[in-house]
Amino acid sequence: MFLLPVIDDDETQNRYWNASLDGRAIHSFLLWVEPHSNAWARRAAAAGVVAPAVTAEAAPAPLHAVGRALVGLTRSPAVAFDPAEVTTALVALPNGPRIAVLDGATDGGLLGLRPAGAHDREAVADAAQVLNDVGLRHVVDLAVGAVVLGDDPGTASLADVCDVVLPGRPGPDPLSFAEALLREGARSWMGQWLRTEESVGARTGPLSVTGRAWLTGVFADSLAFQFYDRLTLRQPRGTAGPVARRHREIHDQLRALRAELPGRVGETVGMGIVAELIATTYPCWNRRQFAVKSPFDYIREIRPLTDAEKAEHLDRWAAPSAVR
Repeated sequence: MFLLPVIDDDETQNRYWNASLDGRAIHSFLLWVEPHSNAWARRAAAAGVVAPAVTAEAAPAPLHAVGRALVGLTRSPAVAFDPAEVTTALVALPNGPRIAVLDGATDGGLLGLRPAGAHDREAVADAAQVLNDVGLRHVVDLAVGAVVLGDDPGTASLADVCDVVLPGRPGPDPLSFAEALLREGARSWMGQWLRTEESVGARTGPLSVTGRAWLTGVFADSLAFQFYDRLTLRQPRGTAGPVARRHREIHDQLRALRAELPGRVGETVGMGIVAELIATTYPCWNRRQFAVKSPFDYIREIRPLTDAEKAEHLDRWAAPSAVR
C-alpha cells in the first residue's frame, strides 16, 4: 500500500520545492528518528559496551552522529579501535558538527581503525563543503559521525553500522568523492529511518537484504540526482560536460523505475515514514504532493498508521481531481 492512489508526474516545479522538502526531511528526522537512534546509543553505552574515552570531551555523549558512530564502532566485534585516538581524527565542519575521519586496514583478522592523515581529513572537509554549497550537507551533519577511508575488504563489516560511512578514498575528482560521501550518508540515514520503523512495530522484523539494498539505492540515487541537478543550476544553460552527463545518467536510471516504484515501495515498507522519505526525494514525479497530502502531519510520536487511517487517507485522495 503506497502513500497516494493518484500520482502527479509533473516534475517541472520540483526545483522550487528543494529547500522546503529538505527542511521537511530534517524536521521529520529530528522529530521521529533521531530520538530512537539516541536511545539505541544510550542503551549500548549503559550495557557497558562503550569504552570510557567515547564519552570524553572528544565525543560528549551519544547524542550526535559522532557519538553514535563511536558506540557502533566500539561494540563491533570485527573492529580494533582505540577511542582514545578519536581526538586526533576529528574534523570540525564550519557551523556544523565534528566528524571522525579514520583509515581502515585489516590487521590480524580485525579491521584496524586509525586517525586519517591531514590530507585525507582535508579532503573529507572539502567534500562536505561541496555538499554545503548545494544545500545537501544536512545528510552529512545528521547521519555521518565517522568516515572510514580505504578500500580494504574488511570495511564491509561496517556496512550496517549507522552513522559510519565508507566512501572509498579521495581521488583527483572532488565532485566524485562528494557524491560518494553523499551516497554513503544516504545509506546511513536510510538505515536509521528503517530501524525507527522497526522499533515501533511497523514490521515484524528487519527487511530482507534485497529489499533494504533496493530502497537504499533508490534513495541514494535520488539524492545524487539532487546533487548534480543543483550543480547544473550554477552552470551556463546548455553547458556540456561531466556534471551534465552524470545528471542525465542518474535521471535516466531513476526514470526507468517510475512504473514499478509505488508498488514495490508499498510491498517493501508499506505506508510509513520511509515511504514518504522516498516519495519526497524521488525526482521523476511531483515531489511536493507527498508533503502536502501526508498522513503524518499531525503525528508527534511515530507509530504505525491504523488500517482505518490508511483507508481514510487513500479515499481522501482517490479522485483524479485530487492530483494537485
